[in-house]
Amino acid sequence: MPISKSRESPFDTRNERGGDRLLQIEAVYDKVPVGLCYINRNGIFVTINDQLSRMLGIASDKAIGQPVEDILPDHAPLLRESLKAALAGATIPDQEVQRAEETFMVSGAPVTNDLDEFTGISVAYTNISNLKKIAQKLQEIEQRTSYALESAGQWIWDLNIATMRVWRSPQYRTLLGLDPNGGEKDSVAWDIVHPDDKAQAVQAFEDVVSGHKSHFEAVYRVQRGDGGDAWILSRGKIVEYGPDGSPLRLLATSVDISAQKLVEEQLSTTVQLRLELEQKLLEANRKLKNQSERDHLTNLPNRRKFSHLLKREFVRATDSGETLTVLMVDIDHFKAYNDFYGHLAGDKCLIQVGRALNKVIKQSDGSVARFGGEEFAALLSGVATDQASEIAVQMLDAISAMQLEHRDSPTGMISVSIGMAALNDASRATVKGPDDLLNLADSALYESKRNGRGRLSIWAATRADPHDVI
Repeated sequence: MPISKSRESPFDTRNERGGDRLLQIEAVYDKVPVGLCYINRNGIFVTINDQLSRMLGIASDKAIGQPVEDILPDHAPLLRESLKAALAGATIPDQEVQRAEETFMVSGAPVTNDLDEFTGISVAYTNISNLKKIAQKLQEIEQRTSYALESAGQWIWDLNIATMRVWRSPQYRTLLGLDPNGGEKDSVAWDIVHPDDKAQAVQAFEDVVSGHKSHFEAVYRVQRGDGGDAWILSRGKIVEYGPDGSPLRLLATSVDISAQKLVEEQLSTTVQLRLELEQKLLEANRKLKNQSERDHLTNLPNRRKFSHLLKREFVRATDSGETLTVLMVDIDHFKAYNDFYGHLAGDKCLIQVGRALNKVIKQSDGSVARFGGEEFAALLSGVATDQASEIAVQMLDAISAMQLEHRDSPTGMISVSIGMAALNDASRATVKGPDDLLNLADSALYESKRNGRGRLSIWAATRADPHDVI
């Protein structure tokens, strides 16, 4: 009894077309320096890379196919909210999460299929524990530096709020390299603040005077004696109030934080460079992965990639009871073609044949690869056996329609021979593994060659030998 075509292709995550997209995702996930996973719109893990497995201490083989609540119950609400946001077309916010003693930055991005339909989210876990420690260390350094500067020349200033006149301790002029004997005992408030920073400093002062904030704090630039600018951090509070409760005096300290600002700028630059390097590494790994699984001549998947897909789809077909078909395709008399027309023409012939086969197979959501030399291999998942044989015949017709001249062929034209084998209800007892299916398709291919080439032979579990279809 014919098996109907599966609603789910081998390259989909939720009954939608999207093979190329998932292949791209898997290619990216393989060897990247961050933890990555792909969660479909139902909250099911589809892909988890080794890095994330190590980072979170989860087994990818046990996690794939399971809901996020079963695998990461403490992160499940966050992941569900990310799915909800992506589905609504909203931006997925980055969030920090804790696991054991480590801190991770979790970032998400929506994934769509070839029809631009939302299929799930790609989630990246970046371990920021070291960055958090660095930030904490910088805070400790700032505190120690402030205490050291206090004893070494930090200045104190006292602002009379009624007159807006300020007194500064002598250390102010020494610290900034000004003439210790110059200047007045008091001056107008904010007169030393850089014009571009004055509004910010005044606003911080007004927040304290109005009672909106309990302490004054402002960062601004002041001019050094050598003409350059120093970054100053000022902190203080109201120390005197009038009988009516109005503020009278603001007492504060100021410290030169130019060195800290430099560290912050350097750290910011370092983080930016790291992000850029990580992005370049991702791109390089993506290209390397793609190159390692592509035939350089035809740009089709190579034998390594085909073997990976066959193993994966065989397991899926075995578990689901669906049909899986392998087609082995060989260009007839190709050695003679190369000898007569030359290798450049032979390469062109391989490219043209590959394109024609790929055009036919893609119409059924299948995959075709260059298996080696003049041999190609195709994979059809969830396609009934009789329908698969029709697709194979379409391949024969597509090559014939190309009308590529081949003087050393009996037909005078390029043709192909095809062998087909299927994992279905009739063959499950015989076909035990993906290699069995591949070998049976290969045997059927040689039957096509023995019977005159340019035809299709099908292996069937009910027959001792493959039999010709056309």
